[in-house]
Amino acid sequence: MSQDIVDIRQGQYGVSLLDEMRTALRPQDGGEKRMPTLLLYDERGLQLFEDITYLDEYYLTSAEIDVLENCVAAIADSIPDNCLILELGSGYELALLKQQRSALFGALTTACRKKANGTDVKILLDALELAKKHVDYYALDLSKPELERTLSAVPVEYNYVKCHGLLGTYDDALEWLKRPELQQRHKWILTLGSSIGNFGRQEAANFLECFANTLGSNDRMLVGLDACQDKQKVFSAYNDRHGKTHDFVRNGLVHANRLLGKAVFKLEDWKIIGEFDEPAGRHQAFYTPIKDLVIDGVYIKAGERIRVEESYKYSAVQGSELWQAAGLVEQATFGNSMDDYRKVPLSKMANPKHPISVGHDLHYQAHTACRCLRYAWFLVDLSLDYLRSLLH
Repeated sequence: MSQDIVDIRQGQYGVSLLDEMRTALRPQDGGEKRMPTLLLYDERGLQLFEDITYLDEYYLTSAEIDVLENCVAAIADSIPDNCLILELGSGYELALLKQQRSALFGALTTACRKKANGTDVKILLDALELAKKHVDYYALDLSKPELERTLSAVPVEYNYVKCHGLLGTYDDALEWLKRPELQQRHKWILTLGSSIGNFGRQEAANFLECFANTLGSNDRMLVGLDACQDKQKVFSAYNDRHGKTHDFVRNGLVHANRLLGKAVFKLEDWKIIGEFDEPAGRHQAFYTPIKDLVIDGVYIKAGERIRVEESYKYSAVQGSELWQAAGLVEQATFGNSMDDYRKVPLSKMANPKHPISVGHDLHYQAHTACRCLRYAWFLVDLSLDYLRSLLH
């Protein structure tokens, strides 16, 4: 069966992961040393992550399938006929993107696609076929082999669901969505899994806002959100009794050695630390040496922590704050039986309280500053109103 893969790439991407790593190990402000999370997601890392998704402790796999199996009919019923469905995802090659977090999001989405042979999206596509909905499903990826693998898993007997691949980045997809021939089509944009949790909270809002700005009044985003608030359950998911998650994190050092061209990081000199940061609502992973080391010219003390990964969890309140910050409105909530994972259909906010014009290149820092400035002016106006009331 021939595969329809559309190349929407607009340019070349040439940022070095090695440069990112060297910069992260040398923080200019004297702050915390870091390693790029994307180090974890080389080919071997993606294989290890896929193994992790089958572990009993890793609750997210069964939680997501639980939601889809119990709520997929309602989700499919909400998707209009002749709709364009875009699933955001991309392969490890997105290390070349300027925004490392965007690359990480894509690598995680790729890994989530691989688990159970793409069970999550297949459940949805099967439901749309059963409902006789004429839809065009597009899988976005910068890895052509990954697109070919994704499309090869699609049943050839589909009569109503048409499947396509988009070869490109998130920036490319944002531009593609602006094409005149797509403006009049209903659109649903999917982020399956829980990859949004690997952004910081403000980063997540700005990333979602980029795509929210492409939505029409009847379009939707469907976002998967890890809502687990059980700190022991979260800790066990990332620190399993078989040690597979720590093997996954440790593989990042192997990848770093490959980038450096020699075994600078000796695995026996390093420990992996995973912990749940309850005040921040996130799990975090660190490398820490068991003795003083000099790595690529950087002195690292024994016991010093080098942050490599974070995974944020969202309570109901934090989820609402995320949607509002992204300019989105929750239309429904589909949760699993334990209520620690949700899929949320969202529409574009008609009149955002804090509208932000986010460029397609995902440079969000300036927009965050503008939002803070607007809030400051709001406080000034509030204070002036209060003073006027005193005068009267």
